[in-house]
Amino acid sequence: MKNKIQELQKKLTSNQQKYLFFGGIVGVMLILILIIALIMGGQSHKNSYEDLENKLETAATKYLKEHPDLLPSSTNPTVVVDATTLMEQKYIKNINKIVKDESCSANVVVDYIESSYQYQAFVTCENYKTQLLIDTLKNNNKISQTREGLYEMNNEYVYRGQNPNNYLSFADRLWRIVKMDENGNILIIVSTDKADLQTIWDNRYNTEKDTQRGINNFLLSRIFTNLTAFYDENLSSYASYLSDMDLCVGKRVPSSNDKSGNLECSEKIEKQKIGLLSIYDYLNASLDGLCQTTVSKECQNYNYLADNKFKWWTMTANMETTYDVFSVTAQGRVESLYANVTAQDRFVLSLKNDVLYKSGDGSKENPYEIR
Repeated sequence: MKNKIQELQKKLTSNQQKYLFFGGIVGVMLILILIIALIMGGQSHKNSYEDLENKLETAATKYLKEHPDLLPSSTNPTVVVDATTLMEQKYIKNINKIVKDESCSANVVVDYIESSYQYQAFVTCENYKTQLLIDTLKNNNKISQTREGLYEMNNEYVYRGQNPNNYLSFADRLWRIVKMDENGNILIIVSTDKADLQTIWDNRYNTEKDTQRGINNFLLSRIFTNLTAFYDENLSSYASYLSDMDLCVGKRVPSSNDKSGNLECSEKIEKQKIGLLSIYDYLNASLDGLCQTTVSKECQNYNYLADNKFKWWTMTANMETTYDVFSVTAQGRVESLYANVTAQDRFVLSLKNDVLYKSGDGSKENPYEIR
């Protein structure tokens, strides 16, 4: 009898252990499911706000198509359509029900740009707000004085250092954000992970050299012609995101220590959509204190623009000759090169100051994206 009782106790103990074991597994699984649900729910909620922005833009487009007298024009370039108007006239459902958030208000800003219209929805809720890319960049990067990141220089916000979080995905390419100018326009340079164009800078006959060394006048150069053609064929469809640039094409000497842009910007080609980087922007990206002149070897140190796979052209010519142009080697060293040598055309564009942030933190793995 005693043995039977002991056996029964062992079975009960064993069963209890099994129940505890399997109960623990079930508990852990429930916790994991809850965490995943919260994450997915948060992401879904974020997506619902983005969906609302898209619905608002679609509704405003239809509304103004049916009320063409309200469209913006060259004399009245911006029109704001309030979400209340779109709801009252049944162009969209109640926005608070779309996102299940009673705190939201919204409008759509419509701009007249080169005979076309740009629609941008702005949503403001307690836990969400449509953001401009420039505001996100400033919020994510405290102005630095010693470390890599965003610096205030020459009335601009400039990225500096070895690897700041300034990656951007745009137009099916990876870019680095160089700076934001005083008007809030955002200068970007194509990454060297992909070589779209490798060309000569110029190969015209040079009287001084009595050969086709090229002439280092950017306005009249082959590379300017090639860039313009490349833009027209490959990037013009993104024009609504881009602002015009004044290209700084002034020349400088190798020993110059100016980093203000005054030398390059002493001569400009106005209202362009595509260009190359000026040397002073390359120098300013370095945090090495010994990066002092145009060709200082130290400028490749602590400089994200020196992380190259190709030799690439800048827009800045050497003032000491009529045929030399400054380029950047694959190792990141600036050198003066004959204009008729082949190198990558690492082109730059300027994003408008009102482009909208979509996602990303600026890392290479998770670059910024715009909407």
